[in-house]
Amino acid sequence: MPLILILLYIFLEILLSYALIEWIGVFGFFLEVVITALFGLGLLVNFRIFFKEALGKFYLREISQEVFFSSNVFRILGAILLILPGVLSDILGIFMQFSITLMLLKPLSKTKVSSKDSEIIDVEVIEKD
Repeated sequence: MPLILILLYIFLEILLSYALIEWIGVFGFFLEVVITALFGLGLLVNFRIFFKEALGKFYLREISQEVFFSSNVFRILGAILLILPGVLSDILGIFMQFSITLMLLKPLSKTKVSSKDSEIIDVEVIEKD
């Protein structure tokens, strides 16, 4: 099964690359590969900024743990896919950068994550003799 998926990916990558070369030419395709690779490298270099921002939101309980983890994983994988040459990998990398796949997999809620200790009430019990 994984071999079939790999062969399908390679087939789609070649098909889309051929279509893009036919549309914008070889030099345009070369520029597309170079520009997206530089963009992916820039995203990897500046990943710490995105990580700090997501960590701050996680600390303030604006996002959940799974959203924090998945958004950072999608950003790294998207940057790596942008570095790889090819049209399909660039499309997937851009989708992962804008978290479209995250929104499709699980819609984000705007509510804050509530603390588990928010409903604790301090009670003093007095016994009668």
